[in-house]
Amino acid sequence: MVFSTPISGIHSIIKQGIHHAEHQIHKLRQVKKKIEKGISHIGKIFKPHLNQHWIGESATDFDKERDQVHTSMHDIVNEGYLGYISKIEEKIRSLESEKDFLERVGRLAGTADQLLKQGDKKHDQLNQTINSIKK
Repeated sequence: MVFSTPISGIHSIIKQGIHHAEHQIHKLRQVKKKIEKGISHIGKIFKPHLNQHWIGESATDFDKERDQVHTSMHDIVNEGYLGYISKIEEKIRSLESEKDFLERVGRLAGTADQLLKQGDKKHDQLNQTINSIKK
């Protein structure tokens, strides 16, 4: 029948698109997780806590330097990395929407394939389903 080749092509394109979206989502989630892990380490700069046993000019200088480093790291995170995380999350949502769309089209193509196998008696329904896929 005239529709069998286009439907096979549609199935192939859909599978490739879904695989690509899943792969990209996985990679983005890994990157996001690494960034978040790095951000969580900023608080560790205050360890070990300096208690009353470590006093004097060196202790005070060290504490001031440590506070400055923490402030700098905090500023970098707030100015840059939180924006990166937001962009990553936005891209993940976009890819998930794309994947959902492809899955819906895949179900339509599956329906068209079933109708194709039933032959001429389902020809009108098959045409309607294929037109839905084209939209």
